[in-house]
Amino acid sequence: MKPEAVADIRAEIDRARKARDKLTEYIGALELALKLGEGLTSTRTDRIVSPVDVQAPNLSSTTKRAAARAKRKGDAQRMLYEKNTTIAQLALELGETRARVSKWFGTPEENRPIPMHHAVYIRDKYGIPLSAWSRIAE
Repeated sequence: MKPEAVADIRAEIDRARKARDKLTEYIGALELALKLGEGLTSTRTDRIVSPVDVQAPNLSSTTKRAAARAKRKGDAQRMLYEKNTTIAQLALELGETRARVSKWFGTPEENRPIPMHHAVYIRDKYGIPLSAWSRIAE
């Protein structure tokens, strides 16, 4: 047997050992997940089909994408999308985080109160009435 063949066989053995170690680690993770009663794959969040017509020619691709991905279907969020603005764009405009602004559009049980000055600004600029908000902070 040639020395090159021996080197190739040793390299193949090393690859097999590394593959075995990875599989052993993966099996350990699976066993742990089973003990915890959880799967290793993430569960996809069911998204609600937006009431906004995402095929409307006057909407930008960013707004169409945001409307299609929307989890909520409240009137305020629909009106915002119809004005060709996303929650992320509104947050940037208001100097707030996207997560905070998104919570304003939530259901009454899970939303965050919108500050009055932001509600008035949004009403004046985007035509979303104050009655669209379930909670307004003074």
